[in-house]
Amino acid sequence: MVDLDDADADAALYELVARELGSDWPRQVAPSFDARKTVLLDDRWASAREDVSRVALGELDAADLDLTGAGEAVARQAEYFGLDDLAAQARDLRPLEFADDIAVVTGASPNSIAASVVKQLLRGGATVVVTTSSLSHARLGFYKQLYAESARGQAALWVVPANLSSYADLDNVIEWIGSEQTATVNGATKLIKPALKPTLLFPFAAPSVSGTLVDAGAPAEMQMRLLLWSVERLIAGLSAIGTSTHVGARLHVVLPGSPNRGRFGGDGAYGESKASLDALVNRWNAETTWKPNTSLVHMLIGWVRGTGLMGGNDPLVEAVEKAGVTTYSTDEIAELLIEQISEDVRRKAAEHPVVVDATGGLGKSDINLSELARQAKAQQPTTGGDADQPDTIPALPTPYRPIAETTPDFTGQVTQDLDDMVVIVGVGEVGPLGSDRTRFDVELTGDLTAAGVIELAWTMGLIHWDTDSWYTRDDEPIDEADIYDRYHDDVLARVGVRRYHDDFGMVGNLAPELTTIYLDQDLSFNVADKATAKTYVDSEPDTTTASFDEEAGEWIVTRKAGSAVRVPRRMAMSRFVGGQIPEGFDPAVYGIPADMIDNLDRVAIWNLVATVEAFLNSGFSPAELLRAVHPARVSSTQGTGLGGMESMRSLYIDGLLAEPRQNDILQEALPNVMAAHVMQSYVGGYGQMIHPVAACATAAVSVEEGVDKIKLGKSDFVVAGGYDDLSIEGITGFGDMAATADSNEMAAKGIDERYFSRANDRRRGGFVESAGGGTVLLARGSVAADLGLPVLGVIGFAESFADGVHTSIPAPGLGALGAGRGGTESRLRKQLAQVGVGVDDIAVISKHDTSTTANDPNESDLHERLAAAIGRTPGNPLYVVSQKTLTGHAKGGAAAFQMIGLTQVLRSGQVPANRALDCVDPVLADYEYLVWLRKPLDLTSRPPKAGIVTSLGFGHVSALVAIVHPAAFVAAVRAQRGAAAAAKWADQAHTRQQAGTRRLLDAMYGGLPLYERPQDRNLGGTTGAPAKEREAAVLLSDKARLVDGVLTIIDD
Repeated sequence: MVDLDDADADAALYELVARELGSDWPRQVAPSFDARKTVLLDDRWASAREDVSRVALGELDAADLDLTGAGEAVARQAEYFGLDDLAAQARDLRPLEFADDIAVVTGASPNSIAASVVKQLLRGGATVVVTTSSLSHARLGFYKQLYAESARGQAALWVVPANLSSYADLDNVIEWIGSEQTATVNGATKLIKPALKPTLLFPFAAPSVSGTLVDAGAPAEMQMRLLLWSVERLIAGLSAIGTSTHVGARLHVVLPGSPNRGRFGGDGAYGESKASLDALVNRWNAETTWKPNTSLVHMLIGWVRGTGLMGGNDPLVEAVEKAGVTTYSTDEIAELLIEQISEDVRRKAAEHPVVVDATGGLGKSDINLSELARQAKAQQPTTGGDADQPDTIPALPTPYRPIAETTPDFTGQVTQDLDDMVVIVGVGEVGPLGSDRTRFDVELTGDLTAAGVIELAWTMGLIHWDTDSWYTRDDEPIDEADIYDRYHDDVLARVGVRRYHDDFGMVGNLAPELTTIYLDQDLSFNVADKATAKTYVDSEPDTTTASFDEEAGEWIVTRKAGSAVRVPRRMAMSRFVGGQIPEGFDPAVYGIPADMIDNLDRVAIWNLVATVEAFLNSGFSPAELLRAVHPARVSSTQGTGLGGMESMRSLYIDGLLAEPRQNDILQEALPNVMAAHVMQSYVGGYGQMIHPVAACATAAVSVEEGVDKIKLGKSDFVVAGGYDDLSIEGITGFGDMAATADSNEMAAKGIDERYFSRANDRRRGGFVESAGGGTVLLARGSVAADLGLPVLGVIGFAESFADGVHTSIPAPGLGALGAGRGGTESRLRKQLAQVGVGVDDIAVISKHDTSTTANDPNESDLHERLAAAIGRTPGNPLYVVSQKTLTGHAKGGAAAFQMIGLTQVLRSGQVPANRALDCVDPVLADYEYLVWLRKPLDLTSRPPKAGIVTSLGFGHVSALVAIVHPAAFVAAVRAQRGAAAAAKWADQAHTRQQAGTRRLLDAMYGGLPLYERPQDRNLGGTTGAPAKEREAAVLLSDKARLVDGVLTIIDD
């Protein structure tokens, strides 16, 4: 007997439990149920829209779909594509067989009988509750696919994490099923889950079983716990739900019986547990407490191929069937199980339990499995081992190449003059996923290619090239073929949305804080001199004294007891997940000199890198641009939402704390200085310097400003874009506004940190803040044609809007709907028509999609109204790109990522998916044009001609930018300058893009740095008055150009 008074009582008790139940018993019965982690999938109305598009694109076969009851929006989209049979299915709203059933199914893991049962129930329109011992992102993905492929009508699937070996979990799950769940949202009570009254139970959960009779003990007891006692507890608990409100209702239970009564051996307590189900059935006749609320079917199940229990015996199937035993697939046995929930069977089972033999003869067969296994092994052909394996060598990574562009037809449709056309001729970005190349890589595949791993590892300083080989950070040589395997996981962990690494004063996700305390006794300290002592006394004269210590020769300042002093401490942050720039990002690898890295705000450095990328990716340089364009015709409209946060923090906090700071820190905090560094230290233009501050819409407003400058004739070339940083102050401020996702709340829901940003999902909780931005180079169409610049897209429309009178600065509005003012005669429709785009040619919308409760529906409403207003055909889908689910929300830089991404989508024909989307929020169901993708969509068979970016910012600023496929530019060149000119441009542009790719690779492999600082202000080394005279002459002459790095007046 344990002496509970003993100091070692707990250890002794544990030892006793371990001897009786096994040392692993605490883990095996540990509860895992948490109502916050349950997931509801009920958006077949949404996934059906995606399926219709995939049928139209030839990706799916219509014969493999059943869209019964999917609704009118799905029907209209099917009709738009000429899929009338699917449209008829979607409009078929007749009640399905199991529409009134609420089924609880346990053990529905991949390849299981229970999973096939769930499929059948969902096809019948049932509401199904499945339990799972582990609800990882991958396991939830399995249930999402199962639901999308099976559900019809109003079918719904609840996924509930629970340990059914834990009686506490069993009781909690039962209580959760039968009770209503609510939450408070914006001060109002919202129903999260109604109380459910189960009508069906399929208790199919089963552990791995092994062991013989001599192993009887703790393992066998745990097996019985799950296979028998948890089944009995579920039946008792679930059948008691709603007995007072659903009089006469019964829980119909289908028990997973087996002919195995120990005849196979070696399977632990499996045989005993299945034999015990016979006793359970008999108890139904004898025990009146639960009998009136239940009906039982005991189905004896035979050999089922491919399951966790029997899959290991699949090699014996042929021999078993030759012996006269019928085996079943999981779907075949599920059909037999579903037959046992018909109304007729339920009526019979209410009178007495129904026993069904589905053993396929296994129960009566005298087959010897051990003997069959020996025979099967003897009959297997021998192999030559390694000799049969082909010789292989490690493959070298394939570098990034320019996108293979789709070719939508714009022939005869473009009327806009090249002088009036604004085109995108270069893009570059520095964001949480690195460059635009690596970001699009992950956006399409969810992973990085070898080229992406090498590029990111290079920018992070994990690898470097020296003479003739790659080396690690520790200067150890590494073969290029080995870099992917060695660094893939490390690189992926350092990019994207993730837990913050130590940065901007934050350590271990703890923010510094100065807290006021009151001294309980006098506190004295020495200071250098009387003047210093006086500063302390003057600051708090009532509580501070100063005196001179003659003996020590020092001044002593004393703060009296009761004085308030500030003491530093570190506080946990409620937001500790975001989209930081790749950890270890080193701008020095681009050739940015150390003096700039040390003295410029880091956002200015990121912007400089992005601008360098934008020029070099397209195979030209600022010097080449200025050889052809007057420097006063080269402008900048780059902007930021917040400014230089690193410098601002130093300006305010370092000063307050008397910490050292650079003497020009004020200038680095100014919002326009980031753009100024790009112009003065790289581009060298003399044109307009307009730097919008439009919060989260900044980059889109920047492009609007750039377009206006070109169309108004003020400029021929504009450096546009936006950027922003992270800071403790910003993270805390957005958190205080409840605008961002609370990291603890999202984690409590069981959501992986990488998927905290989850636009349009019913479990979204606010935006996930991030950093970075991008550069968009805009040029007049005629200039791009003259210089052979690559064209990545045509700006079809760019305008910004306000939201009128409001009472809340962050509240979303419908201002951007003004783009459609006038309907079919709107500026949006007319301007798009000039570049060959009809209202039905818009295929993609890259939404702001912040993942806030308010924004996502508001923005969806905006697009729905806009599409209808300008005359889009009903049913013509708009594919939604929710890029922030990958990058987080970079505020001023967000729309730069969106616009750059949209050019990639249009050119490649590949539309990225929202990988964080589990279930589309039902509040979005009314927006019938929209389609939310779970997998990337290949539009190359129907090349998209245009897409729209919407960007919305605090302060009621919104912007809409329509980007058109570069084929529209080609059509304009062909129409206005001839086929030969178009071909010449295409050759020049292709050559430039190839050169840009080579230039980046050359720099990575030890070549010339990517960044080159202009020499002597492009004034040829002159200084003083001669330099000023040269500069003045350049500005006053239309013939000024940059020749050999010197601004010169050229002859005709």
